[in-house]
Amino acid sequence: MKRNILQFTILLLLASFFSCSDKKDDPEKYRKGWILVWEDNFTDSSDPSVWKKIPRGKHPMNKYMSENSFLYIHQDGNLVLRGMQNLSESSAIPFLTGGITREGFKENETGRIEIRASINPASGAWTFIRLLPENRKENIAINIMEQYNYDDFIYQSVTTEYTTIKKMTDNPPSTMIVGVNPARYHIYGVEKYPDSLVFYVDGVRTRKYPRILTQITGQFPFNDQDLNLHIGICINKETDSDALPVDMFIDWVRYYKQIPPTEGVMNDQ
Repeated sequence: MKRNILQFTILLLLASFFSCSDKKDDPEKYRKGWILVWEDNFTDSSDPSVWKKIPRGKHPMNKYMSENSFLYIHQDGNLVLRGMQNLSESSAIPFLTGGITREGFKENETGRIEIRASINPASGAWTFIRLLPENRKENIAINIMEQYNYDDFIYQSVTTEYTTIKKMTDNPPSTMIVGVNPARYHIYGVEKYPDSLVFYVDGVRTRKYPRILTQITGQFPFNDQDLNLHIGICINKETDSDALPVDMFIDWVRYYKQIPPTEGVMNDQ
């Protein structure tokens, strides 16, 4: 009897071992129909040759950007971007914010970008994950995730001359509200095709923005230039200083390319 129990225990342990060894480290890496091209897990540091700190500029998005190291913290396998009251630089600048950017999609490129992140929000703060033209001169953006103040939801949207100057925000609808708690970790993603953008949260498709037939110019300009990925924090002058800091925790970023239909298909001949 004891021998049978011992044999059963050994078989159970072996089954458990082989079961665990066959598991992928992270199943989120293996998207059906896509191949992982690069990823950054921000375990120790971010490669300065790949990720650049967003420079300060006149646009509200980067009005208070700074390269100060205390706005870029590596903690528990996350890169933490911080927005806070300015206690170290020119007194003319009330706040300091962190932001990073790197190459996203090339011109005419089909691909998928995903970012796993969470937010510690604050009144008057805006956190964003966006794709912008490399030259940043055009009014073009793919907004993978935008969160404001203490909102318990996020926005996914597109910005173009078509949606702003020509005010064509409803044909097709250019903004989507997604009811997720940004304080929890979520995977925010977008797929870019020649004729559409498809948005995701946690692997679930949330919306599609298609290219449509229209005589109004600028409706789908996203294939016409290189797009850079921007992740960061924006603070305005009405921000409550007592509510700061605001933090965005970036666990990882991944970029995928589509597997060609014939790849991996066995040739019968």
